[in-house]
Amino acid sequence: MFLNINMLPKYYSSWVNILFVIWLLGYIFKIDIITKYINPYYTSILMCIGFCAFILYLIYYKNYTFEPSFLVALSLIHFVPLYITHTYVKNNYPLHNLMISLVLYCIYMNYIQKNPMDVYLHDKHPKTWQELIHMCRSKNGDLIPICIILKLINNI
Repeated sequence: MFLNINMLPKYYSSWVNILFVIWLLGYIFKIDIITKYINPYYTSILMCIGFCAFILYLIYYKNYTFEPSFLVALSLIHFVPLYITHTYVKNNYPLHNLMISLVLYCIYMNYIQKNPMDVYLHDKHPKTWQELIHMCRSKNGDLIPICIILKLINNI
């Protein structure tokens, strides 16, 4: 199997980015069924608010010090979808998309026997590019989006 359910990411923001990429592909290739029903705008807002709260928690409570380029890349990954969806999304289903994505995320977290508190508050998070690469090579990399992408590329 090319992608199994255990390879889905543990971060809600990754789920939002997947939804955003699906919408973006629909927008670029003019796939009306996608652009009509997928609206990642509210999910992008929640992702950005959550990201800011999460980074502040890591910096001020956990005393993380991020490599500047790594933090910039993380910020872009979280804020670019919000800017694009705010600018280009024109349909009426943002709340539906938010609710469905949250429900699916909660079901998945239950399936992998984790909860968001563990993922965001207790798990170790990379602070540098080197830590990310190290984490991707370990068992912990199985649920980190960029690690999943790298593993898929290596399997092609």
